[in-house]
Amino acid sequence: MYRLILRKTFVASLALALCGGIVFVLLQLAGIVFGSATLLTGPNTVFKMILCICASIASIAAFLLLHVGSTPVKYAQEKSAR
Repeated sequence: MYRLILRKTFVASLALALCGGIVFVLLQLAGIVFGSATLLTGPNTVFKMILCICASIASIAAFLLLHVGSTPVKYAQEKSAR
C-alpha cells in the first residue's frame, strides 16, 4: 500500500518538476531571444519555488521507495536459516 502511494507521488512530482523545468528554460530562452527582462526574471519567483518543491518531493519519495517494504539482510538471513 505504501509503495503504491510513494510510487504515484514520485511519478507525479517528477513529471511536474521535469515539465516545469522545460517551461522554465523555454521562458528564459524566449526572454533572451525577444530581449524581454520580464521573461528572464519572471519565472524566478513563485514558479521556481514550486519547481523546487516538486523536485524535493520526488527525491524524498524516491529515497523512501528504496526503504519501504525492504527486508533487512540480518532478518532475512535468520528467516532463511530456520
